[in-house]
Amino acid sequence: MNASAHPAAPRRLLAILATLAGLALVAAVGVVSGQPAVSAPRPVKTIALALAVGDLGDRAFNDSAYAGLQRAQSELGIRFRVTPFRGQRRQPDTLRDLAQERPDLIIALGFDNADAVKAVAAEYPSQAFALVDAAVEAPNVASIVFRELEGDFLAGALTALLSPGGTVGFLGGADVTVIRRIEHGWRQGVRYANPGATILTEFISTGGDRSGFGRPDLGKTITADMFAQGAEVVYTPAGGSALGAIEAAQAADRLVITTGTDQRWIAPEAVAASRTKNMGTAVFSLVQDAVNGTLRPGTTRELGLFSDGVGLTPLDGSPAIPAEVRARLAQIEADLRAGHIRLTEFQP
Repeated sequence: MNASAHPAAPRRLLAILATLAGLALVAAVGVVSGQPAVSAPRPVKTIALALAVGDLGDRAFNDSAYAGLQRAQSELGIRFRVTPFRGQRRQPDTLRDLAQERPDLIIALGFDNADAVKAVAAEYPSQAFALVDAAVEAPNVASIVFRELEGDFLAGALTALLSPGGTVGFLGGADVTVIRRIEHGWRQGVRYANPGATILTEFISTGGDRSGFGRPDLGKTITADMFAQGAEVVYTPAGGSALGAIEAAQAADRLVITTGTDQRWIAPEAVAASRTKNMGTAVFSLVQDAVNGTLRPGTTRELGLFSDGVGLTPLDGSPAIPAEVRARLAQIEADLRAGHIRLTEFQP
């Protein structure tokens, strides 16, 4: 080999190494000939969900919210933890335990959690909270509430249209403001479709006791009694206790209209329809905002019939609803949406 070639070999090797290093650097920053940068993986968000009375398995309020959380895990790659409702006195401790774990967002469900959220959010001002189906005014709490009035009106009209004898029933989980508000909208629908209807109203628990949302045994007994009094259809905003009302309807060969999620699959012959409250959609939207950095603590959003927050399940799929009833209710809904029907707001 020519001696003069020896110094060139190291120089060529250094040039090659420098070139490779430069390419590695370019790849690292992700800019090659104007191509967009390769961003670092987005951190996984952690979400905590505090359930309301009835917990998982109610096939309504809590299960619907949990479905939204599962959707968020599938589509957004979050991690989550779910805690049961521990009662009014112990629920603040549940939220404190969650806050100490420093999740990206704590979502609590319903008025059952409202007092606890208000107290604990003040204690942990840097923690983001959200409340669904109730509202708390605090700078670190985002609230979503539902305007059930129009949806319950339609449910009331359907209840009356399915009751040719004129007697209908209302089963509330507890005698609390939110259920009184639902009964107010439903009653207007009943009276619109049948001004002379006989209305039976029962609450599973009273006097501030909210345990009635988790007593399907009492739901069954009370609903059966209303059927014995002549009710042909019973409306059941009663959480997990509505499962007992469905059993009573099956036994009496009568009908119920449920709330929360579409529960017709449980007993198609007994559940004529469901007035849905899209808890899952609300929970998913909150998680999506947290992931995207668009969560707005300190604000309250309202979802209703006109924003697809509440509504009735499609009536075509129910064997319990005759064609003439479907047609009449469709006309009532069209008039409601057009502003031809004026509803009165609930006054506590």
